[in-house]
Amino acid sequence: MLSNEIFSILVWCWHDSQTDTMQLRLVYVDTAEEVRLKEGSFLLRISRDESSSIERCLIRHVASGREAYLQAGPRLRAFVKACLLEDT
Repeated sequence: MLSNEIFSILVWCWHDSQTDTMQLRLVYVDTAEEVRLKEGSFLLRISRDESSSIERCLIRHVASGREAYLQAGPRLRAFVKACLLEDT
């Protein structure tokens, strides 16, 4: 399905209170086809260099150690906290 062209994916996530697990559903925007993911774990790390105030975002595939830095800015940290993380 993936090519060198831009692609968009819709992501739904919700807590299943019966099983106490997070559920995740992904579909391609243009075709509404389900996105099949490989099983795996990822580390998402957002850090700020205090001396320069530069935001960095790292995503690492835990099993392989492969990692990539994503373009980040001060709004990424706020977005993750507001839209992805549940208040505890």
